[in-house]
Amino acid sequence: MGDMNVPLPLLASLLFSMIGPIALLPLFATTTAAAPPELRTRIAGWAALFALGTLGIAVFVGAGVMQAAGTSRSALIIAAGIILTLTALRNIFGAAQQARALEDEPTIGLDLMPMAIPGIVTPMGVAIVILFASYFPDFADRLAILGVIASIMLANYVAMRISHWFMRVIGAVPLLILGAIFGVLQSAMGIEMIMSGIRLSGLFLAR
Repeated sequence: MGDMNVPLPLLASLLFSMIGPIALLPLFATTTAAAPPELRTRIAGWAALFALGTLGIAVFVGAGVMQAAGTSRSALIIAAGIILTLTALRNIFGAAQQARALEDEPTIGLDLMPMAIPGIVTPMGVAIVILFASYFPDFADRLAILGVIASIMLANYVAMRISHWFMRVIGAVPLLILGAIFGVLQSAMGIEMIMSGIRLSGLFLAR
């Protein structure tokens, strides 16, 4: 392992806000509203597995491509910060897209699209995974990153299983509040990463 370890709490908080249950709960409840309970369970399980496999490829293949390109660590940090900041600002100020119930009869094909992609595996989430795996290239570090992703996929599976009850009994208000909180924190972390990357690059002398 290298001289630095993966900041697992930071990575977990970032991925939880980007590929976690907050946006997934209403999406799954609306998309599978007409599906029987047995089909909902199958869709939830396969969606979580498809998402885990896709992000696993990003960890080991996508990051390998980035590493082969010779991208500097400072550039990776700045890129991650820009992605986080833009994503957070879009979530805070942008109009949220409402999921719509399907007109056709639900099928098991929903597990891949739209549940796994783009419901769970968002472009921003993939980008952050690749950037972290590129910054921490050791095999043990990448296994740790994959472990964080697997934990979030387990949380996503549980969220999908209870989504209909959650939206019916509790509603969307707590999710909107959590989304706003994570958006502000994500924006602050993004700006901090941009500043850290600039300092690491040596473009400006640290005070």
